Amino acid sequence: MASLKKSFFIISLGCSKNQVDAEYLAGELVSAGLSFQNSQKKADVLVVNTCGFIEDAKEESIETILQIAGQKQKKQTLVVCGCLSKRYAGELAKEIPEVDYWLGTYQLGSLVKTLGLGHSTECGNLSRFNLSDYLHHAYVKVAEGCNRKCAFCAIPGIRGRQVSRSVEDIVEEVKQLEASGVQEITLVAQDLTFFGREKKNGGSLRELLEALIQNTKVPWIRMLYWYPAFIDDALLELIAKEDRLCKYIDMPVQHASDKMLRLMKRNYSGKELRDLLLKIREKIPGVTLRTTVLVGFPGETHEDFEALMNLVQEIRFEHLGGFVYSPEENTPALELKETPVSEADARLRLSALMEIQEEISLENNEALLGKKVKIILDEVAEESEYHFYGRTEGNALEIDDSVKVIEGSGEVGTFRTALAVDCTPHELIVKLEP
Repeated sequence: MASLKKSFFIISLGCSKNQVDAEYLAGELVSAGLSFQNSQKKADVLVVNTCGFIEDAKEESIETILQIAGQKQKKQTLVVCGCLSKRYAGELAKEIPEVDYWLGTYQLGSLVKTLGLGHSTECGNLSRFNLSDYLHHAYVKVAEGCNRKCAFCAIPGIRGRQVSRSVEDIVEEVKQLEASGVQEITLVAQDLTFFGREKKNGGSLRELLEALIQNTKVPWIRMLYWYPAFIDDALLELIAKEDRLCKYIDMPVQHASDKMLRLMKRNYSGKELRDLLLKIREKIPGVTLRTTVLVGFPGETHEDFEALMNLVQEIRFEHLGGFVYSPEENTPALELKETPVSEADARLRLSALMEIQEEISLENNEALLGKKVKIILDEVAEESEYHFYGRTEGNALEIDDSVKVIEGSGEVGTFRTALAVDCTPHELIVKLEP
């Protein structure tokens, strides 16, 4: 079979952790002798790496599989992997017979072995194949799975319990990325602050950051997905003092009402959450706080929602994403006897919340006008009045808003000083300093 498979096409859906899995899959295929193709029509092997987290993600994954399957040629091999495939492979195989192989979440060597291109023992320590449009940035997944039992979340059932990588392994990967020209890495895990704590002498997030600071020179190190636990003064002080650690905390709080936090099995109170967020603001001057909230969870009353609104107005998150509760099979939330919230009410609440956030975001951006900011140039702004699109330290790639450069020249992947001259709630317009 190896002689028949010459090239591959891959598409990855969902979160940044899935993106890392796809890049490992692509790296294995390249090591097995296949070449990457941007065109589905020209590839011998088609790979769809799916997401199955919430209903919208599942629908997108199914639509993508159907689209690829509908255009599949007779000599092509179609492989579907990832979260959706792991959850529903048996059901989907009956509905979409055009798919040749259904694999679960990423396992080293599984794909090449399935395709008859090698065995897992032959794969060794493979390099990733960058599938991003941004060669100066890379996600680094530091742990797989999650030990939390949040009532709404299906991830532990899909990805299993948390397994953290060794500090040494992560440092080695970052060194390789640095050698390839990466200027920014984003550390990702489902529960980043729990890193290393599931095993004896596994380290901690602070120890990992210290190792990266000591052994690498990547200018920006960003972190995604903190859980409000194991956040101590030493960790916050390290981030505050180290210039290379982005002053950016992404901590999904989900809610602020004590009742809702208890029903969601979040294991902290509204007061504990508020105190922690205020401490982060105090310990890390100028920090950017990003969060995610969940509205419409069973039992949520208007009073509960008001508690969430009050927290958002007090903390004034720089970035906030909101979701309407989506019932997921095999999650504790389905066993709750609480009164369900109608989708219409949930969406009205989310709309009201995002309206307040729009005002906060605009005021935060207006406070930057007339000031100099450090940005990284991400891409040339083709067919636009702008010269480049970039980001400040307070904006994560592909997640937050971009900075638009209206004047000045430079090179993609470099850091520049810029003057903020205009803004909207979701964009900052700047001129590059000479």
